[in-house]
Amino acid sequence: MFEQALHFIFKFTSEYYFLILTTLAFILVYLSVKIKISNQKNQTLLRLKKRIISDPVETDSPVNNQIKNLKEFGTQGLESRFDFIEKALPFVLAILWFIVINLSYITSLPPAYVSVVAAVLSVMVGFALRPFLENLFSGIVISFFKSVKVGDTVIIDDHYGLIEEIGLTHSTLKVWDWNRLVIPNTSLLQKDIQNLTKNDTYLWAHVEFFVAPDTNLEDVKKIAIQAAMDSNYNTRTEEPSFWVMNLEQEAIKCWIAAWANTPGDAWELRADMRRNIQDNLRIKGIKTHSKFYFKQNHSS
Repeated sequence: MFEQALHFIFKFTSEYYFLILTTLAFILVYLSVKIKISNQKNQTLLRLKKRIISDPVETDSPVNNQIKNLKEFGTQGLESRFDFIEKALPFVLAILWFIVINLSYITSLPPAYVSVVAAVLSVMVGFALRPFLENLFSGIVISFFKSVKVGDTVIIDDHYGLIEEIGLTHSTLKVWDWNRLVIPNTSLLQKDIQNLTKNDTYLWAHVEFFVAPDTNLEDVKKIAIQAAMDSNYNTRTEEPSFWVMNLEQEAIKCWIAAWANTPGDAWELRADMRRNIQDNLRIKGIKTHSKFYFKQNHSS
């Protein structure tokens, strides 16, 4: 009896050796990927809850606890995204498993039949499902490679704002004036994104301005540095830096830069520097509109 059982087991395993190994391999892949997805989900949610998020522009908005609402909204989006991936994983692997174990039967089919089926499937996927699948895959890539995260302050196509949501097929950028820019995930992966808070929130905020060519640059430097120092949004970790960026026939191009703690502070710091520079240049009688300055002098 025992020998018959061993013989049956040996015969079964020899006949279904490929099926058994393939099934075990797919089960191991499923378990390992599921653990990876679960760990990634928990780590991402924990980082979002602990993250300090600031607005791109400092404002007392009509919405109470807007940062709390953003985190709750972002948490819901993350959970739905990872839940979908977890639920879709067994179906995807089951389809792949079915294709792998039936490869020998597929190759035995007439080539014309296989070509027709492949062509029909390609047309269906290409025209009907391609945009959805591309955005879906892009959302999965963003979930694992973290090029952008909920709460990041970014500049996308000259739109400055906060990543409010990263969904399965699209993401939402809350622009500085609270408009929402909805971006397909495929475009989000392909675009050049200036992420202002990827590794830290500090920014070296700079302002450029022009003065007339006969201006005493030492006076301009003192005015520009003092304009940055007078702002409450300057971190004062070091003295602001002043540069002469270009010497042209009609104007001298200058830059002043100072440190800010967050992109929102940098926005306010730049506004303060522009206002202070303009006021102090006017008080000192230094011309900033050089083209008007030259036309006025040449006509007199």
